[in-house]
Amino acid sequence: MPNSANSTRTYASHKSRKLNSWLKNRFPDTTEITLGLRTIFIIPTMTTVALSLTVMLLFLMGINFQNSLIFGLSFWLLALIVISIFFTYRNLSGLSVKSIQASPCFAGEKAVFELQLSCPSDQNKSSIFIGWKDEDLAEVNLHQEESSQHNNPHTQRIKLSHSTSQRGYFKAPRLSIFSRYPIGLIISWSYAALDIQSIVFPEPILQKNADNGIGKDDQAEQGKDIANGSTDFSGIREYQTGDSPKQIHWGTYAKTGELHTKSFIDYASNDLWLEWSNLKLQGVEPKLSHLSARVLECHQLQLIYGLKLPTTTLQPNNGEAHKIACLTALALYGLDSKQRN
Repeated sequence: MPNSANSTRTYASHKSRKLNSWLKNRFPDTTEITLGLRTIFIIPTMTTVALSLTVMLLFLMGINFQNSLIFGLSFWLLALIVISIFFTYRNLSGLSVKSIQASPCFAGEKAVFELQLSCPSDQNKSSIFIGWKDEDLAEVNLHQEESSQHNNPHTQRIKLSHSTSQRGYFKAPRLSIFSRYPIGLIISWSYAALDIQSIVFPEPILQKNADNGIGKDDQAEQGKDIANGSTDFSGIREYQTGDSPKQIHWGTYAKTGELHTKSFIDYASNDLWLEWSNLKLQGVEPKLSHLSARVLECHQLQLIYGLKLPTTTLQPNNGEAHKIACLTALALYGLDSKQRN
């Protein structure tokens, strides 16, 4: 009995792999797809199956009783099914789906993908559903606007989100696209394997007492004074032999007749470093989560900070772009090229 169960699971797994391989060949990764004859499947609903059996029964009754009214009813119902197939297929045919952009997120959150849907200007699309099973599912209606120009496709942008669980690049799974328009007897079904991916940052979890001397004093705002600098004016002092004539304060000389010199100071750098080697944590993921939280903290406090990983060093800076660069480095740390793509 156990061998039979294992054989069943093996057979099901083999069939699943063959199906995924066939779908991958039929729907290769692309940035844009236009649905047509090769990419749309027609599936009858249970209502259609029941209606077809009713048509067969009515047809047999018409033959048995030689009743033209029953013949007419059976042919009318059959025509309704055939016409539904045509209109349901046409509602999906010509629809173009294009990937626009993906928003980054943290592990455990939802990655948001922006898509553009369009169709020829002489067509209308109604009640088209696009999304993933157990995730976001959006309904799209593309109707021709009276003011739109001829031959310009009507377009609409939508955003879909998908759950994430681990850091790195998250590639959007194959999208399901289907419609039951106009009367729900037939389902037109298709897929879209869009080549779009989102960066997933490590989940920010700040660990107490995890840092061991993270860079320099992060309480100072300007740093340490350096005498004889050249940046900021600090005052006037008595003239000393060797002072540059450019630094003589001639206004004071005009009043007192004595030479005085302008003095300047510079400031030593007090940039903050977030260093991997200074963390008192075990494991790669806890360290990445803590550094992710520290990056967000430094960004919120508008500090100038840098990041040092065993394989990457980002020089001190601040701003949104620097934050994204640091979080991206954390997200991709330790991942090989296959995991990155």
